[in-house]
Amino acid sequence: MKSLLLAGQVLSLMAKVIVAFFLFRAYKVSGRLSSFHLGVGWVISAIVVLMDVLRMEAFVVVFYALFSSILFYGSLLFLIEEGQIAFKRPWILGLTPFFGAFYGPLLGNTWESRVGIPYGIAAFYVFLAGIMISSTERNFPTARNAGIALALFGLHEMDYPVLRGVEWFAPIGFTLGAILTVLSAYLMARMVLSERFIRKKPKITVEPGIRLITSDDYRNVIESLKEYPVLAFLRKPVEFPTWTVYMITAVGGEMKVHPTNLPRISELVSRYLKEASSRGITGVVVLDGLEFLVTYNGLQPVLKFLATLRDMAFVNNALLVVVLDEGSWDERERAMLRRIFE
Repeated sequence: MKSLLLAGQVLSLMAKVIVAFFLFRAYKVSGRLSSFHLGVGWVISAIVVLMDVLRMEAFVVVFYALFSSILFYGSLLFLIEEGQIAFKRPWILGLTPFFGAFYGPLLGNTWESRVGIPYGIAAFYVFLAGIMISSTERNFPTARNAGIALALFGLHEMDYPVLRGVEWFAPIGFTLGAILTVLSAYLMARMVLSERFIRKKPKITVEPGIRLITSDDYRNVIESLKEYPVLAFLRKPVEFPTWTVYMITAVGGEMKVHPTNLPRISELVSRYLKEASSRGITGVVVLDGLEFLVTYNGLQPVLKFLATLRDMAFVNNALLVVVLDEGSWDERERAMLRRIFE
């Protein structure tokens, strides 16, 4: 039985190290900070298994609490990256599982107080992280699946204080944990790579460039791109199945971006262009509602924002289309815009 237990522990340890490797690789590809922190979390989770093999209970509790905190923080970062939540200091919430783990020892010196309760609290936050991720936008099924798998992993980890001492269940528990680890982290790696903008390779080709067009030309342009996997930020919706459309609006909700959240738009464009480049196609970004952005942010911040998008398009050999209502701009402002797009 001990050999089965050790085999289960080794399987769990290897699974978590492999998973961390793929999450770090996803971070290198996508640039998401959430992926990096999730990878760190799984490395620490592997250390938890090692501490359990060595029967170092105190370290098991401390490292598992640290794993839970970093995983929870990484999940918060992912939701912030997706525009689902907004926190100025998410690391504060990330500390909650770690400090919660020290509540148990205050209740006594039994195994349940020293290990069981702290472990259970930390595992609950793993479960909660999965629930949070699974609540993401409906058009992001990979994230939902990853969240569900992580929630199941957290539920399984919550049985550790109850079943760890049951000799016949221990090897089963570690094996099940390894399976759930691989499943949840594989889906998390796919999630942070954000392969959701381009569902299939387009049949038509598009020439890269920077285009500043008038609202009169807008209809003709979008009609020519209606079958292309475009990333668009619009004031009015369009019914093109191949497009990924975010509405620029002060009203919150799914697939909506607040006009003051220019960094969010830049981050989405960056991820989309990286995905397009990796798949060997020309990325196309359409931005309509420039005047609305200026109303909320002022002219200079929007000009800097447009310069950033221009540089992204150049670097990634993409097409950037910005719609301009000429009647809303004076000659000096139009000249400044043209200089950016020259």
